[in-house]
Amino acid sequence: MMLDNSLLPQPLAPRNPMPRATPRDAQLLLERYRVLAMAMATRTIAVAWDTGQFGKPSALPFEQEILGLIGVGHGHALEQVQEAERGVVQALQDVTSFEANFADQLLPLDELAIDFGLSPMTKMLLFLIAAPQLWGAVNQLFRIAANDPARGAVDEHLLGQLLGPQVNPHLIAQELMGGATLINSGLVAYDNSDMRRPLAPLHASPLVLARLRGDQLHDDPEHHHIARAPAPPLAQFVLAAEAAAAITAWANEPLYTRLVLRGRTASGRTALAEALAAAAHRRMEYIDLPTLASAPDTLLTETARALQRCRLAGWVPCITGFEGLASTDRERRHLLGNLLNDYDGPLILRLEPEEQPLLAPGYRLVDLLPLTATQRQTMWRDELASVGLPTTGYAEFAARWRIGPGTIHRVVASCAGAPPFGRDVAALVDRSVNQHLQNRLGDVAERIVHLPRLSDMVLPSDVLDSLKEFIARNRLGQKVYEQWGMDQVATTGRGLTALFQGAPGTGKTMVAGALARELGLDLYRVDLSRILSKWIGETERNLANVFAAAEDGHAIILFDEADSLFTKRTEVKTSNDRHANLEVNYLLQRLDSFIGIAILTTNFGTSIDPAFKRRLSFRLTFPVPDEEIREQLWRKHLPPSLPTGRLDLGDLARKYHFAGGAVRNCVLRAAFLAAAEDAVLSQEHLLRAIRLEYRSVGKISEGGPLE
Repeated sequence: MMLDNSLLPQPLAPRNPMPRATPRDAQLLLERYRVLAMAMATRTIAVAWDTGQFGKPSALPFEQEILGLIGVGHGHALEQVQEAERGVVQALQDVTSFEANFADQLLPLDELAIDFGLSPMTKMLLFLIAAPQLWGAVNQLFRIAANDPARGAVDEHLLGQLLGPQVNPHLIAQELMGGATLINSGLVAYDNSDMRRPLAPLHASPLVLARLRGDQLHDDPEHHHIARAPAPPLAQFVLAAEAAAAITAWANEPLYTRLVLRGRTASGRTALAEALAAAAHRRMEYIDLPTLASAPDTLLTETARALQRCRLAGWVPCITGFEGLASTDRERRHLLGNLLNDYDGPLILRLEPEEQPLLAPGYRLVDLLPLTATQRQTMWRDELASVGLPTTGYAEFAARWRIGPGTIHRVVASCAGAPPFGRDVAALVDRSVNQHLQNRLGDVAERIVHLPRLSDMVLPSDVLDSLKEFIARNRLGQKVYEQWGMDQVATTGRGLTALFQGAPGTGKTMVAGALARELGLDLYRVDLSRILSKWIGETERNLANVFAAAEDGHAIILFDEADSLFTKRTEVKTSNDRHANLEVNYLLQRLDSFIGIAILTTNFGTSIDPAFKRRLSFRLTFPVPDEEIREQLWRKHLPPSLPTGRLDLGDLARKYHFAGGAVRNCVLRAAFLAAAEDAVLSQEHLLRAIRLEYRSVGKISEGGPLE
């Protein structure tokens, strides 16, 4: 189902439907406000002259200042006061007249007043606090008016002087208290200073300054963001009927309803959030909880600051990374939920499948299911056509990669930027998707480049039959699940997962590589040393990235020596036992929802939890080869280009019970021995290589298995 591109999400729409003033008009208005600020500062200075607060020579120290402060001394500069008052009146008239000409547009200061519910006096306070940061001349005038080098450019006392005696200073004090809107919202803040109110320096947020200038606010001056390609329009999103209906219902709800987008990586959650924000002419702020705070103790404060910046800028925060919060840390999760519930603005949460939001009831939940092969074909075709690229290979792309709509959009966008002459679209797409996959898996897995051919493998017939079934299940998945409707029966365990167990050297890892080559997929060997972490929750997070990337790029992930990760659960006696069992439980749940391809290898398999074995699609045992297969192994490892003499491979197969790995090592050793003697490879070279292979594993006798 496609979304209506004209859909304007009301929960994200501006509070006031009026069109915004252009940046040029905003700056013209700001110039008039600059004149007003300077006129008010000049009036304050003139009043100080008139009351003698700047002091004159006197026999008594500070006599004039004291008389002026207590209201006794005045009349020293009456003409200057009157002239300054006329300047303030004229400046106010200019501002009012200019704003009247734009009654059908929303000017920046008025927009801030509407967004935060500011009264006319509070709006003027906000402007006067921001003025010294906007103009250097105003800053200097304010400092002259303050008449104290130790004070900042503007403070509560100076604001009272600038506004004049007509404004009650107690009302100003109330607007600058901690619970009042100006301070509580972050529009303005007190500087870190030894001064106390009413002389504590005040400053406006950089985001407020940017909005007053009419800037578009594409960047946050206090935060760095991940650069992303522009989101596709809503009309290009292909969603399940239930998800599209939920989005449409949410779009017609009152302001500030929370939206929860739930799905696996690359299901289009972030791209959809960006498209919804763009439809409402807003920018989406991507807030990733794990990278936001340098330490767990700062998570709440940093999240509050990030939400405050979004509120000030008018952005839509999209919160992600909840899976990085330990499920056992209930107090922090509860406090974070309260923080999100109290946020006074539109809010989007991005969650993993089946993860529960930390929100009070009343939110709208949208589950984004992975695209089917047919939906992926449609999206590949439409995206390629939208940038003028040939669409001939869209069906192959959809079958090879299970990437989501956001990733497809970014891949095609990167291909469109390639040089226009001689472009091989298939090669460009292949490179872009592989780079995307490498970027996500590179930290915890190694890509195996050199893959053997399945036709070169020497295996028992029953193992070969199982491998043929493995390949068929991958290639015919669309037909069985979508066309024949088996996806309604097999709601879990739709991935291809296999356990290869057998003695060392029996070909488990090589078969994994051969399967990857046969299916045209990449093979990534997971580095368990980089997956396992002593930090609570970090192992699960690393595993989540591995499984999600494998599903996204349709790569095969290989867990070599999987015993240490898929181990049996134990009786809980210590906290370490409890956390180890949590990791195993996570793996069990993730295998149920996994739709990619994963292969586990082990030498024995006795230490792997039985619950894992029940969830595996295939369990293959690689036996130590018999004499007939051993002879075939010796022949397969002697390429036609290798110069050889007369060899009795049957005798070697009869005497030495070697698996494929040991045969490979012996042939390679023998080839180097022959090359060193500049001779053809002979039976003697092979026998010498066999002796060396026994010595390498610490055996003196030359008989029986190596291990």
